[in-house]
Amino acid sequence: MRRGDIWIAGVLLAVAAAIAIPRMSGEHEAAAAEKYAEITVDGEHYRTVALDGADQVIDIRSKHGHNALRISKGGIDMFDADCPDKLCIAMGHVTHIGERIVCLPNRVFVEIVGGQGDVTGDGFDAVVS
Repeated sequence: MRRGDIWIAGVLLAVAAAIAIPRMSGEHEAAAAEKYAEITVDGEHYRTVALDGADQVIDIRSKHGHNALRISKGGIDMFDADCPDKLCIAMGHVTHIGERIVCLPNRVFVEIVGGQGDVTGDGFDAVVS
């Protein structure tokens, strides 16, 4: 490789890093919209909570079981559940718009949504029947 080729490769790597680093850190998402957690229990809307406020715990008790959610650090996680498999707890702390926590046995569904709709571009454009 010649000296000019190395210079061009360096510039291209710098541009790629300038684009990739903010995307990986989630800064573009925070600037695009406020984040909320939509909580659904047994198919019914239970609660909507902002993820930019103070830390809090949400205790959910239904005829199907008990779940406990923790809001912290701009995200939400399920830290306690009386379901048999505990997969909902293993889903961990979710922080990005479009991420979900699901507890099937207790019928609890949590999804992070943006204040201005789904800004990640992962949603459907149209449904044709």
